[in-house]
Amino acid sequence: MGNKKKTTGMVVILAVSVSAVIFCSLLILKDTDDKPVQYNIQSTAAPAKTIPEKRLTAPERSPLVEKDSLKEKHEEIAFEDQMVRELQKYYAGTISEISTQASLITLRNTVIESHPETGKALFYNILKRAFPDLADEIMKTLNKLDHYQRWLEDNEQLLVQMNKKERKNALWEKRIKLFGEDAAEIWSDEMLATEARKAKVQDTLAILNESYDTMIEEKLEVYQGALRENYEGSPEEFLLNQKDLLAKVFFSIDSVQDELKQMNQEQRQWKINQIRREMGLTEEQVGKLEKRDEDRSQRWENGLTYMQAREKIVQNFEESKQEEKLKALREQYFKHEAKTIELEEKDGFFRYKRPHIYGRN
Repeated sequence: MGNKKKTTGMVVILAVSVSAVIFCSLLILKDTDDKPVQYNIQSTAAPAKTIPEKRLTAPERSPLVEKDSLKEKHEEIAFEDQMVRELQKYYAGTISEISTQASLITLRNTVIESHPETGKALFYNILKRAFPDLADEIMKTLNKLDHYQRWLEDNEQLLVQMNKKERKNALWEKRIKLFGEDAAEIWSDEMLATEARKAKVQDTLAILNESYDTMIEEKLEVYQGALRENYEGSPEEFLLNQKDLLAKVFFSIDSVQDELKQMNQEQRQWKINQIRREMGLTEEQVGKLEKRDEDRSQRWENGLTYMQAREKIVQNFEESKQEEKLKALREQYFKHEAKTIELEEKDGFFRYKRPHIYGRN
């Protein structure tokens, strides 16, 4: 299929995976004449009078936790269905080409970013449903790109010390070693142009990440300006319509979170709603997202209270007696999710030790 069809496919995938486009930690497909760069992208009106917040007991919180869990599960299924349809619609004719397979790395990163607990399995399920005969081959291609990224990170200092020609030769040698003749197709001019635009947006995000001396409104204006400057009139212009995802990216900026954390709950929700409106979401969308924020806030409160109770058990009981008490505690706070929480903890993962990113999770 022609380049025009492939370009259309890339635009759609970029649109649905905008958070990965902006957050990808290392530009693995970036033009290699430059030093590899790694980015860490981890109120004007007064709100209404604050109403004292009622603290809920664990048994009262549990139905909310279960309701929110079911809602998230339904959202995950809907997301998977949408991705399968998009992939089949735009990539059915070119998915056997390695350049198409390589371009899916942004989608994979998006799935993992937006579903940190299930993202890897979810992405594989999407591939298996969309392209059952090629899913494993696609994963191998993406694993090679991950290998290339790690090599860039491990050799960054060595590459910086090389002159332009030496660096370019070294990088192409590694590419060819991993992909053979397919390397030229993967690192095409089309890909490099897309990556150049992505890098400019990343530069803006890196600056905003440290802009603790500016107000949220100023940060939002700079952010929106960078999006328009880089994507209006480009093949990726369609991603400007992904307003909810673009808002989530903005909420992930460290300096934005710092300002939101200094507000009380009512002020913070008012400000989050205001930002979503500025990003172009409708009143109906803002209302639905506010309800989701409220549910997630209850979920986080429940989880943090659990962690405090868990710590007391760990501190006050011998290891031989801890498990029985922890099991009862998990069932008290998480009901049907208790087994999942137990398995996560055995793997050393504690979901409520992660940062609570207002407007995102």
